[in-house]
Amino acid sequence: MMNRLELEKSLSELNRSQGFSVRLATTAADVEKTQRLRYDIFAREMGATVQTSQPGVEWDVFDAHCEHLLVEELASGRVIASTRLLRRAAAERIGQYYSESEFNAPFIAGLDGEVVELGRTCVHIDFRSGGGIMLLWSGIAQLMRTWEIDYLLGCASVPCRDDGQLVHTLMNGFRSTQLSPETLRAVPRVPVAHYAGDHVDGAIVPPLLKAYLRLGAWICGEPSLDREFGVADLMVLLDMENLNHRYFRHFLGRESAAADQVASPRRARETA
Repeated sequence: MMNRLELEKSLSELNRSQGFSVRLATTAADVEKTQRLRYDIFAREMGATVQTSQPGVEWDVFDAHCEHLLVEELASGRVIASTRLLRRAAAERIGQYYSESEFNAPFIAGLDGEVVELGRTCVHIDFRSGGGIMLLWSGIAQLMRTWEIDYLLGCASVPCRDDGQLVHTLMNGFRSTQLSPETLRAVPRVPVAHYAGDHVDGAIVPPLLKAYLRLGAWICGEPSLDREFGVADLMVLLDMENLNHRYFRHFLGRESAAADQVASPRRARETA
């Protein structure tokens, strides 16, 4: 298994030839760069009501317990995409995953192996055509292998300043094909009110949620309303035994060899 220095080196060098560095934050200044990107997107662009530790910085109590994965443009040094990862041991120390603040999900405690939560994923508006999220997932792939992740957990957001029209339109399609088994369901702490109006024609699935679903993730039940961010959150769970390797290879582009090395650690332990 790679040690932390080897992991940082591999993440730093990934895609460097394309002018970007995909790596874990190693300093407080790195983390602050991701928090400033979050503020620009969540507060300034989306109009969310966010917590701040200083002007222009989006922050919450989970940040100190997470690893922060960032995509840095080498020419300018600016962070153009980021996500944070909360590992199981850290979640147990603080008493919960962030997702559990929005959902009652007792099944999480019963999951076997390493459960890592992705959160606060954001991509600069200039890099949302696919490049930013693909670079992030190339780093996540490295962590899947290195940390021997069994499950990826997270909240995928759907804009919800329309009284729930879009999220209910999407859920009408998801309920028949994308829901998790009954034993892996979560109950929203603030359910989205029923929407009785017309559905959205040609409703578009947000990019992060689409990526989760194409990778083989489940939606763990009905959405929870996040009033501060103006979104409806769906709890998603990716069991590595169900990973869609074909899409993962497509998603990683030229780094697709990494996908072949991502197997279920749980299955490996059971067959050892």
